[in-house]
Amino acid sequence: MDLGSTGIKVTVFDDKAQILGSRYKEYQTLYPGINMVLQSPTEWWKYFCDASKDLLDSLGILPQEIACVAPSGQMSALIPIGKDGGLLMDPCLIWADMRTTEQVKDVAKGYGGQDKVYDMTGIGLTEETFTGYKIMWFHKEKPELYEQTQCFLQPKEYIGFRLTGNMATDYSDASETAMMDIRKRTWSEDMLRLMHIDKEKLPPIRHSWDILGYVTEEAAKESGLMAGTPVCVGGGDVSIAALGAGIGEEGSCYFYIGSGSWVGMSSKEPLLDYNHKIACLCNLSGDGYFPHMVGLAGGLCHQWARNLFNQIPGMEKAVDYAMIEEAVGRSLPGAGGLLFLPYLRGGGAPTQNINARGAFLGLEARHGYDDMCRAIMEGVAYILREMIEVLDQKSHSGVKEIILIGGGAKSPAWRQIIADVMQRPIVCTTMKQEANTWGAAKCGGVSVGLWESFEAAQKLVTIENVTQPRKEAGALYDKMYQAFLNAYGHLVPTFDELAECRVMIEKFSKEGF
Repeated sequence: MDLGSTGIKVTVFDDKAQILGSRYKEYQTLYPGINMVLQSPTEWWKYFCDASKDLLDSLGILPQEIACVAPSGQMSALIPIGKDGGLLMDPCLIWADMRTTEQVKDVAKGYGGQDKVYDMTGIGLTEETFTGYKIMWFHKEKPELYEQTQCFLQPKEYIGFRLTGNMATDYSDASETAMMDIRKRTWSEDMLRLMHIDKEKLPPIRHSWDILGYVTEEAAKESGLMAGTPVCVGGGDVSIAALGAGIGEEGSCYFYIGSGSWVGMSSKEPLLDYNHKIACLCNLSGDGYFPHMVGLAGGLCHQWARNLFNQIPGMEKAVDYAMIEEAVGRSLPGAGGLLFLPYLRGGGAPTQNINARGAFLGLEARHGYDDMCRAIMEGVAYILREMIEVLDQKSHSGVKEIILIGGGAKSPAWRQIIADVMQRPIVCTTMKQEANTWGAAKCGGVSVGLWESFEAAQKLVTIENVTQPRKEAGALYDKMYQAFLNAYGHLVPTFDELAECRVMIEKFSKEGF
C-alpha cells in the first residue's frame, strides 16, 4: 500500500517481483483556509479496504495466499488517536498544512536558532510542515483533545493500527517529525521538552521490516484479508521510494514526480546544508541516510492543468493525461519562450519560501494550450535541476546515476524534457510507477522471509528504458533555466505582497466587505 498525497495505491506482488494487479483511487483534499490542508483517515481506510477486496476478488487470489501486508505513506501528518482507539480529528492535518509558523519560531528561539534545530534533527524543507510543530499547535489550540490523545500516528501507521490494533513508527517516518535526533536515532528529549510534547504520546520506533502485528478478525471482515495475516511496520514514502527505486550505492540518486517532486540520494553520513536545508532522513536499512529535497508541487501542476480545462463549461471531451502528452509533443523545447514557476503550493525546496506561488511568464497571444502544458513540465524539471545541483555539490561522491520514478515517469515527453534539462541520462526501471508500493513490498517480503535482503529483492527488477539527453537542446535549456532562476528572485517581493493581500481577502471572505 502507498497512501500518497492525492490518492491511495494498493498493489499485489508475487515473490518474483511481478505485479499481479494494482488499484488507485484519489481522495478528497480540503483547503479550508490559508496554509490549511486536510484529509480524512476514515476515507483512507475505506479506500484501502475497497481496493483490497477488489484486488483479491478480481485476481482470484485467496486471502490465505497473502504473505504480508506492507504499508507506506505520506509523512509529517497529525493523526491523534484517542484512548478508546478512535480518531480525535477527522479530517486531519497532512504534511502540506503549514499553519505552525509561531511554533517553529518558538522552538528555534528556545534552542538557540534554527540552524541548531536543523543540526539535531536533520530536517530542512519548510519547517512548518513537520509533525512536531503540528502537535505543538494541537496542544495549544485543542488542549482538551491533546490530553485525550493516546498516540500520534502517521498515515501509514493509521492503516497499520486499523489492521492490527498495534502502534509503531519506523526510523524514516520518525526522522521527518523534527522530534528525532538523527544521529542517535531516538526521540530527542531536548526537542520534546521545547515542544511541550509528552514522549508517552509518541509510538515506539522500529525497523520497517519488523512485524507490527497481525490482521484482526474485525479488520479481516472489512478488508477481505485473512485474520492472522502479518503486517509489517513499513516506511515513509520518501525513504520507501528510494528503496523501491533501488537506491543503495553511495551517490546513486532518484527523482520522484508524484503530487510533489523530490530528489534524493544515498549517503553513509548525514548530509546537511545550512543555506538550502537539505532534509536528511534515516534510510530503511538502518545503516545510512537519504538526503533529499522536496518541492511541494510536481505532478500537482500536471493535475491542475488537466482539471483547469475540464472545468470550462461546454467542454465536449474531458482532457486526460494522454491528451496533455500529445499537446506537449506539438510544442518545441522552450515552449515558445514561456516560463512556468511551479509553486502551486507555497514552501518546499529549493526556495523554502512559504509565500511563493505559481506563475506563467512570457505569455504572448500566440501561446496556446500546447505551450502551456510543455512549460509546466519544463518548470518542474527546472526545480529538479535546482535541487540536484545542491545535492551534487554537497555530496562527497557526487551524483552517479539518476533514476526517475513516480507517476511522472510514465510520460515519455517528461522523461525527455528532464534528460535535456539535466543533460544526463534518465533511467526508468520496471517499477517506475510502482516504486513506492514495491519499496513497501520489499519490507514485507524481508519481514516474512520471502527474500533474504533488500538487495536480493531488487535483483529481480530490470531497467525498462534509458532516455538520453539531446545535446542540441542543452544550450537552450541552460538559458531558460537561468531565466527561471532570475524570475523567481525578481518575484519574491511580489509574492510577499500577495501574501498580505491573501490575509485581507481571507478576512473579507469571513466578515464581508
